Amino acid sequence: AIMYYKVKDPTSAVANVDDYSGSSRLLAATTLRNVLGTKTLGDILSERESIGTEMQDLLHDATEPWGVMIERVEVKVVRVPEQLQRAMAESQGPRLLLLRENTRLAEL
Repeated sequence: AIMYYKVKDPTSAVANVDDYSGSSRLLAATTLRNVLGTKTLGDILSERESIGTEMQDLLHDATEPWGVMIERVEVKVVRVPEQLQRAMAESQGPRLLLLRENTRLAEL
């Protein structure tokens, strides 16, 4: 995911948090894991825009006291780790082998 933000209140950004930029990035990574943890793989692949909007709302609430405004969050590319693809293929059969091959071809 990509997070776009700007400092809305510079005084709060230096007074209320040690490193607003690093803290915002860590918070975004944690929020992404938390949001994705509530979704199925199918939801993640098909609902990228709504996931971005949900993340933006959550991040905005958390960073507002820091003087940071989250302008936009975009979920760009969803990559399914190869180990997860293998595990899914073993449990769901040949249909997912085709998914893995299509994913590999799309990355070329």
